Amino acid sequence: MKAKLKICGITEEDTLQQMAAERLVPDQIGFVFAPSRRRIEPEQWGALASHIPAGAKAAGVFVNPSLEEIDAVFREQPLAIVQLHGMESAAFCKAVKDKFHCRITKAVGLSMEGKDDIAELAPYSEIIDMLLLDTAIPGQSGGTGRTFDWERIAPYRSWCHEHGVELFVAGGIHAGNAVELLAGHKPDGIDLSSGVETDGRKDLNKIRTLIERMNAYEHRDSL
Repeated sequence: MKAKLKICGITEEDTLQQMAAERLVPDQIGFVFAPSRRRIEPEQWGALASHIPAGAKAAGVFVNPSLEEIDAVFREQPLAIVQLHGMESAAFCKAVKDKFHCRITKAVGLSMEGKDDIAELAPYSEIIDMLLLDTAIPGQSGGTGRTFDWERIAPYRSWCHEHGVELFVAGGIHAGNAVELLAGHKPDGIDLSSGVETDGRKDLNKIRTLIERMNAYEHRDSL
């Protein structure tokens, strides 16, 4: 199965317009509604939504939100996916899914020294649609630009396949290492933000190179 691509942290309409014009269409486009230099307000999302390229699903990224905060975004335009990047409980994930009828991505931060406890995922197994592994940096929620040890992916991949959950990986991924990750560790998808930026802005050349390399890898892998 072809690996999926999420480009996260879009803030400008012209980026979306250029992606559509050049047919650089990822599977998901992420919009950040949590404290971050890439944060947008619900009103901005309302304007950006009309420029999403056909074929891409909109994912909203939240960190420990209230239902009211998510509702403010949905009142502007609905999201296909809500990504919960904080300490949200399984019960909260279910409440979001039931109220907004969207797919749910739950992010798990892997610290450099931490121990992985797959058992902690058990309450989420019948609720979430996607699990995102990201590098955990104290005081930061995503967008770290740093990788974790990819050898830690395997048990999470096994858990995801057992429970019918898609596994995405983030953290320090770019065109230069994406194929290594896909070939060696077989996640269902990858999630990039800083890896396709130059000077803090999305770089169409980097997005193009990434997509070209992913497509070339998928072609080789299918032969």
